[in-house]
Amino acid sequence: MVAIQVANAKRAFITRNVDLSLAERFGNQAPEAGDLVLARVERIRQHTRLEDPSGRRVWIYRGDRLVLAAGSRYATAQYRAELPSALGACHLVAAGGIAACVSDRNSQVKPATELFLEGVLADAEGVPLNLKRFQRLPPASIGNHGLPLVMVVGSDMDAGKTTMACAAIRGLSNAGYRVQGAKLTGTGAGPDYWRMYDAGAIDVADFVDAGFASTVGATPAQVIDILSRIGRRAMQKQADVMVVEVADGLLQPETEALMSTQEFVGLFGGVLVAGDSAAAATYVAQRVAMAGLPVFAISGVLTRSPVASREVAAATALPVHTPEQLQSVEVIQSVLASLFRGCDVALGAVD
Repeated sequence: MVAIQVANAKRAFITRNVDLSLAERFGNQAPEAGDLVLARVERIRQHTRLEDPSGRRVWIYRGDRLVLAAGSRYATAQYRAELPSALGACHLVAAGGIAACVSDRNSQVKPATELFLEGVLADAEGVPLNLKRFQRLPPASIGNHGLPLVMVVGSDMDAGKTTMACAAIRGLSNAGYRVQGAKLTGTGAGPDYWRMYDAGAIDVADFVDAGFASTVGATPAQVIDILSRIGRRAMQKQADVMVVEVADGLLQPETEALMSTQEFVGLFGGVLVAGDSAAAATYVAQRVAMAGLPVFAISGVLTRSPVASREVAAATALPVHTPEQLQSVEVIQSVLASLFRGCDVALGAVD
């Protein structure tokens, strides 16, 4: 019966690594972070579609059953949502497939689509199917294995971080580099993941590949472990450089903790800053510099305005580029030259 229900359900992107053929029973306990759950759609509100494992956005309807992962979300432009404390009523808080209970909502978005958690998916022995059981990243010791790492961090959600990261990936790919894309923190979702591939990354990995539905509440040590494991994968894929996007804004609690952790900061050669305004970008650049990291360049939503771009350049004495400019070989060579200094790979040396 469970196998039939699961087979007929719509499956979320965040469950992409899970072998659902193992689902044979329902657990009636409260889900833990990363547990797979079967949920029934009760009312369509904000999210009208679900991202499936192949990246297609599937329309959902009242009465549909969805295979999701229980988790939390922290998104200033959408929801703050907590792990469900019991089966029953909850919400779809991300199109990638997070089931959670909303505690706060941005007034510019609708209330979340309403769900009813029917059960936690478990194997024949009653052990819940959890994302951590299906990790695809190799174990790794702390460190980046000598691979040049560039961080992309921003002022807030929707500041242009993914656009900037993909522009850098495209520019490096245009210059002949094998680029590993990484979504290090955030909420499991498909668009950024697939966009990095489309920009030219030879491989893309994220925290879901390390067994996390989201990184809300993750410690710096846990995130450093995820980064090290993605670095190991990048070396296996023979990447030359890794572009690492850190989700949400600099004031997001997990991001703020990371930027205060020298062990994390020390893994990077420098930072690309995305800002949604001139003042915000200037603030982030200053905070990054205080953490001891060089800022390679500034971009993001603010670059839609030439006036704002000039303000940031004057305030920071740093290069400011549009995403389109970062895609050019000449600009990316200039911006990231110091990242490769002293490395085996040198900008402009790849055919």
